[in-house]
Amino acid sequence: MVSDASLAKKLYNAHIERYARVKNNYKPTLLYKRPLYSLLKNVSGKKVLFAGCGAGTECVSAVQRGAKVTGIDISDAAIMLAKKTCPKATFYVMDFAKMKFHKRSFDVVIAILSVMYKKDLTATLQEFKRILKPNGSIVLLVPHPVRKMMKYNKGYYFVKGRHHEFWKGTERFNYYLLFEDFIDAFVNAKLKVVKLLEPKPFDSADKLRPELKYPHFIIFKLVQEKI
Repeated sequence: MVSDASLAKKLYNAHIERYARVKNNYKPTLLYKRPLYSLLKNVSGKKVLFAGCGAGTECVSAVQRGAKVTGIDISDAAIMLAKKTCPKATFYVMDFAKMKFHKRSFDVVIAILSVMYKKDLTATLQEFKRILKPNGSIVLLVPHPVRKMMKYNKGYYFVKGRHHEFWKGTERFNYYLLFEDFIDAFVNAKLKVVKLLEPKPFDSADKLRPELKYPHFIIFKLVQEKI
């Protein structure tokens, strides 16, 4: 069976440029940026890792805020594009489930629409913790379970496991999680939620469109539990 990492690499090597272009012009994606970066106000001089950085678009904002940015992605095509998108950051082809960084290397780990490509969220979070400094934070942006229910599961919430999707003409896969699965993973990884945001996917002119009547994303800010 093809591993998740190999499958993700194959899919994004095939269509990363088109995917990045469509994603960067999709309004709900644009509207998560402000709340996301409200959690990253003081990153100047800090070492920030983007785990699953894709085309590197979000790295630009962190660099502009004075962060020392590193991005990793399993797709070598994505990393080639990221180097062009954000030349002031450092990029590596790497699986964020098995990183080559030393312990306590980063002040902030950011994963934007990437952890859902891993079956074991707890193990992924434990790897993030390994390379995180003691007072550091993890910011996750993930698909909202209600979005999966409404968009892909015909209104049925309790669908879990790996599923393939076609979004705006591109193929991808995700591990569908319920809200309780996220909380269980945080507890098991000994991480504490200090902020949870559910950005509205619309502005005032768009809110009557059916697909914009429910949240598309959740943003979690996590810190390590004090022992």
